[in-house]
Amino acid sequence: MTEERIADTRAANVADSVMYREAVAAAAEAHGWSVFWSDSDRVFRDASAAIVCKNVDAILHAMGQSIGPPWQAKHKLAAAAALAATRHPAPRPTAR
Repeated sequence: MTEERIADTRAANVADSVMYREAVAAAAEAHGWSVFWSDSDRVFRDASAAIVCKNVDAILHAMGQSIGPPWQAKHKLAAAAALAATRHPAPRPTAR
């Protein structure tokens, strides 16, 4: 079973990206930084709810216009995730 997954290039690439994200998140948390996981299928809806706006696309479009090129779909997605994260307050840092 493991050999089949390693031989499958797509599965190996997905596994690599998952491990990379988890490693970066663990390092961030180890430094006391907040980590927010977003679901790309819901991120625009969550962003809209976070800023209480029915048309988050218009806000993201205006943001892209203000920032200028390159404003790509991945930047729009990241901006939506950042807006969605504002709905979840960061946990209080623990004393070390």
